[in-house]
Amino acid sequence: MSRSIEDYLKGIYTLKKKKEYSNKKLAEYLNISPASVSEMIKKLVNDDYLTIDKKTVKLTEKGNSFALDIIRKHRVWEVFLFEKLGYEKEEVHKEAEILEHVTSNKLLQKLEKFLFYPKECPHGSPIFYNLENFDEENIIKLSETEEDDEIVILSVEDNIELYDYLRDLDINLKEKYIVEKKDPFNGPIYLKSEQNNEKIVAFNAADMIEVYKKNKDLEETDNE
Repeated sequence: MSRSIEDYLKGIYTLKKKKEYSNKKLAEYLNISPASVSEMIKKLVNDDYLTIDKKTVKLTEKGNSFALDIIRKHRVWEVFLFEKLGYEKEEVHKEAEILEHVTSNKLLQKLEKFLFYPKECPHGSPIFYNLENFDEENIIKLSETEEDDEIVILSVEDNIELYDYLRDLDINLKEKYIVEKKDPFNGPIYLKSEQNNEKIVAFNAADMIEVYKKNKDLEETDNE
């Protein structure tokens, strides 16, 4: 994906979250002409990053995912620059704007682990997996989930042994799972990945992992 498209998706996501979106506002955000915005909006719709309904621009699931990825990379780099390289808070944004576009998912995962999975950037913005209709009340411990829950791995406690344990299980942040089974008496929790791979997580480890529990009632309403 080109840097230009990434900047557009990030800008659209950011402005819509602030409820300030318009093509004019996006042009100001990106420091480009309104005409250029109109042309790119058409391209993003054709490439399934956006939809337009009655002149209302909305990110598709694909577009939303790409926007969140680039924002996450940006904020993780800000943490690295501030904590490890001694940059001032006022300096990190400009550098992160460059680095976010040249960061592979593999590098991002290694950075997150190196930084012990930071929960926020130096400016206080959260670093976790956001979703449409995100509700903080749905953030729970993996140990608190129930069978058949659909979840997304959000964060883990700062514990080197836990990081190594999850690495051996090949469990990473932002991954989606279904809770297949929970053994009684604080037994292990069985997860199924999107690729139908089974992961067995010890209860004590699950108690140190935060997940986002998908709202089933909302999903049923959307499907009606």
